Amino acid sequence: MQLILIVQVSIALLAGELTGLLPIGPWAGLLIAIAGPMLALVHGLVLSWNAHRLMDRASRAGVEALFRSNGWMGWVVTSTMALAACSDLARAAEPTIGFIGVSVLLMGLAITATLTTYATTWSVEKRLRESSLMRALDGMAPLHPMPSRGAFVLMQARAGLVPMLVPLLVPIVMSEALRALALRFDPDLAEPARFTGALAGTVLLFVMVPLLVPPLLGLRRLAPGPMRDDLEELAKGAGVGVREIWVWPTEGLIANAAVMGAIPGLRCVMLSDCLLECMPREQVRAVMAHELGHVVRRHLPWMLVVIIGCWTLAGAMVTPIAQFIYERAVSESSEASVAGITQAAALARDACVLGLGLVAFGFASRRFERQADTYAVQLLSAGAPTQSETGVVATGVVATGVVATGAAVDAMAGALGTVALLNNVAPTRSSWRHGSIAWRQDYLRTLTGSDCDAMSIDRLVVAMRWIAAAVIGVELARGFFPL
Repeated sequence: MQLILIVQVSIALLAGELTGLLPIGPWAGLLIAIAGPMLALVHGLVLSWNAHRLMDRASRAGVEALFRSNGWMGWVVTSTMALAACSDLARAAEPTIGFIGVSVLLMGLAITATLTTYATTWSVEKRLRESSLMRALDGMAPLHPMPSRGAFVLMQARAGLVPMLVPLLVPIVMSEALRALALRFDPDLAEPARFTGALAGTVLLFVMVPLLVPPLLGLRRLAPGPMRDDLEELAKGAGVGVREIWVWPTEGLIANAAVMGAIPGLRCVMLSDCLLECMPREQVRAVMAHELGHVVRRHLPWMLVVIIGCWTLAGAMVTPIAQFIYERAVSESSEASVAGITQAAALARDACVLGLGLVAFGFASRRFERQADTYAVQLLSAGAPTQSETGVVATGVVATGVVATGAAVDAMAGALGTVALLNNVAPTRSSWRHGSIAWRQDYLRTLTGSDCDAMSIDRLVVAMRWIAAAVIGVELARGFFPL
C-alpha cells in the first residue's frame, strides 16, 4: 500500500508535465481515469463472491486470492491513473481547473478505488470475524461487534490512508505554497522557497505527529494496571522516554503498533486494542520492545537520511546515462523533434530515479525492521524490565556477555505470527517496507545463542546509514564546489 500511494502521488503531481505524451484525447483520458475505481469495484465484488463460495466448502483459498489480488489491483488502478495523466486531459482541463485541479481529480479517483476495495472486502472480513468467535472465547478475549460497512471503510481509511498520505502531502503542500508565494513577489526565490517549505513541513510532522494522531484516531490512554506498569518498566530499562502509551480502538479489527515522535517529551507508543486483548503477555512485551528498538537505534532521523541518500544515489547513477542517451538522440534528430525528445528524456530519467530510489529505500527499510526485531530479542534476553535488573544501560545498549535466549526469540517470532493471524495475513505475503512475516521469523530463529552485542544486522545498518550520509555529503560538496 505504501509503495502504491507514493507512486500515485508522484503521478498526480506530474500530471502537468506528463500531459500529451500519449495520443489519447481528453475525454478518453477521463474515461480511463474513471475506469480505475470501476475496475476495483468489479474486481472486489467478483472475488468476494468467490471467497464466500469457497468458504462454504471450508476452504480459505478464495480469501487468500482476494487479499493477494487487492495488491495488484492497486497497480492496475495506478496504471489507469498514469495513462490518464499522459493523455490530453490535463492540457484540456488546465484553463478551467488548472493542473492542480487535475492532480486532485486523479488522486481522488485513486483514493476512491482504495475505498471501494475496503467496501467490497467488508463481507469477507465480517465472515472471518464470525469464524474466529470460538478462538476469542477460548482465549477469554473481549468480543467486538463487526462495524457496519460504512464504519468499516472509515476505520480502514483512518488506519491505512491517512497515516501514509499526510506525511507525503504536508511537505509537498507547504513547499508548493511557499513557491507560489515566492513567484508572486520574487521569482528568484522560488526554488529556495520550495526547499524551505519541504523542510518546514518535515520538521512540523516531526513535532506535531504525537499531538495530532491521538485525536485523529480516537486513541485512549492505556489504563493503569500490570500491563501498563510492565510496558513502562520495559521502556525505562531501554532508556527511552515515553510520554504516553495509547490504546488504538479498532473494534478488534487491526493488530498493530507504532512509536510516534522524535522528541522525548512528546514521544508516545500506540498499541491496538486487538493486539492487547489477543496477544499473550510476553508477545505484547516483544512488540513494545520492537517499537522501543526504533527509538534506541534512531530509525526516525536516520530514515530521512537514508531516503534522501537513496534518491540522491539513484539520481547520480541515472543522470549521466540519461544525458548520454539524450545527446545521442538529439544529434540524430531534427530540430522539430528536439522538444519532444527533451520532455520524454526528462520524464524517463525521473521515472528511473523514482524506481531505483524506491528499490533502495525498500531494502533499507526492511533492514531497519529487522534491526528493531533484533533489538527486541536483545532487550528481552537481558532479563527483567528494569535497568537495575538487566544488562541494559540508559542508552539502550545491551551489555557485553548477554546472549540471545530462546524465550526472547520465541516471544518476538510468536508476536509476528500472532499479528499475521489476527490481521488475516498469510505469513509468506511480502511487504515492500517490512518484508514477509515468514522472512522475519526465519531470521529471528537464527539468533538463539548469539552474542547480543555483536549482531551482524547492527553493523549492516550502521554501514548503510553512513553510506547514505556520505552520498548526501558528496552531492552537497559537488553543488558548492563544482569541478
